[in-house]
Amino acid sequence: MVKPGTIVEFNTEKQFLHVKTLGQGGTGDTHLFKDETTDMYFAFKKYASKDSNYIDENYKRFVDEIKILFTLSHPNIVRVYNYYLYPEHKLGYLQMEYIDGVSIDEYSPIWKDWPEIFIETVSAFEYLESNNILHRDIRPANIMIDDEENVKIIDFGFGKKLLGPDKDGRSVLLNWPVTQWPHETADEGIYNHQSEIYFLGKLFSNILGENLSDFKFNYIIDKMVQLNPRERYATFEDISIDISQGVLAISFTEQEKNLYRGFAEVLSKYIVNHTNRYDPVKDPSTIIKQLSTLIRNSSLEEYIQDNSQLISCFLNNPYVFRSSKDIPLTKVTEFYQFLQGLDPVKQKIVLDNIDVRLSNINIEVEIDDDDLPF
Repeated sequence: MVKPGTIVEFNTEKQFLHVKTLGQGGTGDTHLFKDETTDMYFAFKKYASKDSNYIDENYKRFVDEIKILFTLSHPNIVRVYNYYLYPEHKLGYLQMEYIDGVSIDEYSPIWKDWPEIFIETVSAFEYLESNNILHRDIRPANIMIDDEENVKIIDFGFGKKLLGPDKDGRSVLLNWPVTQWPHETADEGIYNHQSEIYFLGKLFSNILGENLSDFKFNYIIDKMVQLNPRERYATFEDISIDISQGVLAISFTEQEKNLYRGFAEVLSKYIVNHTNRYDPVKDPSTIIKQLSTLIRNSSLEEYIQDNSQLISCFLNNPYVFRSSKDIPLTKVTEFYQFLQGLDPVKQKIVLDNIDVRLSNINIEVEIDDDDLPF
């Protein structure tokens, strides 16, 4: 019987067949291996500092990359499976998803078009932003398009988790070379998520080149690349909302739009106000799971029996709601089936539009009577 707190070592050897070298960098090489047990292919990043003056610093950066990647789970960010560290040799290996594809600047659309690639890329960086992670090495080689034309952000060797007051990431940045840095970086040495918006916008502007004027989201890129941060998007979330409001009207059928509007109007109508703050649920999988539970628990009813159970699928904050039992279960079920059947990009577009609706509901601030003298 293993007792809690016991350190258990698994020393069974795993067999990997070396297939080929994938690339070389300043801090090590990447190789393709095949797992002989599962027949799966993995990319192994071998870390070995090539600069004897910064061995300890670079090894720590590699360990930091491992810590960052193990906190991430997003369809457009490279997945990490395992790591192997040899601290006495300042050496390590990172076992990752193998991306069989090309860098974004070598990509030629087949099934997907550039707007879809742009949306997926912004989605990945919005996810990093929500987790307070800076990539700090935005360049074409680090945005891959796999053989199914999915965006995959790779190489977090210079990534940084922002903690406490350190929200500006004032240290190293290795973004794709541009002729001008944004004002906050050039003038104050500040590098934050708003800076990453600038560099990502410049990257897409360069890749699209003369086709930029015909690009569906060229007005968004134009705002992304403003040198003055006051004229630029403040967050990737703001970009995502602008994309969503435009795409909902273009990429959905009239039936789908009517289904969305019918549900969104009911949902917003039953929320009287938010209490003290507005804090939406952001994760589509969480919303879908909670809707599924609600539908299952109401399956024998004609109407939702507790409106708060529906509203709480979309809100984390306290709220005041209408309790009348007249929300048809069929309306909720139809929306759930519609949302579940969408790809992740469209799911997010629908939920972003609901977010905009709910954010316009009044926020009532409660006064704590205990703080008053009488």
